Amino acid sequence: MLKKALEFKSKKTIESEQVCLLRDMVRYAAKNSPFYKSALRKSKISYTDIKSLHDLRALPLTKKEQLQKYNHSFYCVDNKEIADIVATTGTTGEPVFIILTKADLQRLALNEVYSFSCAGATPNDIFHLAVTLDNLFMAGIAYYLGITELGAGVYRAGMHNMERQIILLKKLKPTGIMTVPSFLLQLGKEIRGEGINPSSLSVKKALLVGDSIRDQEFRLRGIGELLQKTWPLDFYSTFGNSEAAISYCECQFKHGGHEHPDLVITEIIDENGNAVPDGEMGELVLTTLQTRGMPLLRYCTGDITFKITKPCSCGRGSSRIGPIMGRKAHMLKYKGTKVYPKVIENAVAGISGVHNYIIEAFTGDDFSDKIVVKVGSKKRDASFKRLLCSRIAASARVIPVVEFASIREIFLLQGDNGNNRKPKTFVDHRGTKNK
Repeated sequence: MLKKALEFKSKKTIESEQVCLLRDMVRYAAKNSPFYKSALRKSKISYTDIKSLHDLRALPLTKKEQLQKYNHSFYCVDNKEIADIVATTGTTGEPVFIILTKADLQRLALNEVYSFSCAGATPNDIFHLAVTLDNLFMAGIAYYLGITELGAGVYRAGMHNMERQIILLKKLKPTGIMTVPSFLLQLGKEIRGEGINPSSLSVKKALLVGDSIRDQEFRLRGIGELLQKTWPLDFYSTFGNSEAAISYCECQFKHGGHEHPDLVITEIIDENGNAVPDGEMGELVLTTLQTRGMPLLRYCTGDITFKITKPCSCGRGSSRIGPIMGRKAHMLKYKGTKVYPKVIENAVAGISGVHNYIIEAFTGDDFSDKIVVKVGSKKRDASFKRLLCSRIAASARVIPVVEFASIREIFLLQGDNGNNRKPKTFVDHRGTKNK
């Protein structure tokens, strides 16, 4: 039976309950997961050794490569207990298959109830669900289960046919929409193209998954600014991790995504695996709680963000994470400064006149990282280039090489043939000398 939400409890109560849940998770994984049975034996740690959250650091880290190589060794149940199977996108290698029991589906629904509640959703809402609902993706089933468990209404619009989307918005009059930022932006443009003011529609709030719409200071940047101009809604940024079957969502104060502490423990670590102070960038590490099919202990997500532990103004005592600033594997060192492509994207995407763009990384003749930002735009004068460089420098603290190209050329570099779910915006050529 799932435990009651802890988010509004005191920090002391949250940590005490998390220790109990962590002990249960370690005991369960050591007994039922072949991978963790071996890993915990080698680490010489037992669930009885866990007295506080500080003891979490004694547990071994779990890497994505281990999940890929020993996928089935993480399973804790027989086939007869598997209710659903989802998979990661496999962008860093072979896909990982995640099994969920009926209890895990209940946990997934509860997680989304918490997240939608953070965004002020109530049973009076009706949601236009425009996310991928097939092909083993977790997002669609997670949001659908969460909305229905909350008691709100929902219809599954998917991510196809803009004309159909607009008809549904007009006829079914949803109060909320759940989708990715790029799709919402395109939908807003299509609505305006038909002579409709998006503000005249019934939608009042948007929960956005995928790319963050805020920068590290929690200001709307890049695509967030474009969205605000195109379709002024109450935007809530969310972040989800399929392997851990977990998500974080902003509350009304828009100052980080809230951890659901009865379902996950959140860590941020440096390159050496050590915890970093509040507000300092590092890798997001997740330990699942109350998971039956495929528990994960200290799973290294590869996502770069920061943690906030002080209570939020909304009254929740749970920790929060900042916007995802990039992938660990994509980190660049440019003239002595750490740079994540996502930070450059946020700076470029919100500039009027930029139609599309792609960021490319190379290894220079001196074996250092080189960054080239190619921008598709009808503007190509020196003053526009200076504006681009200035905006990038303000966010990323470096000025990379900026080149102009035709809009079509950038589309081709992105692999955007009209069928991709998400065009590429970063290509890593490191290991190849720059021209």
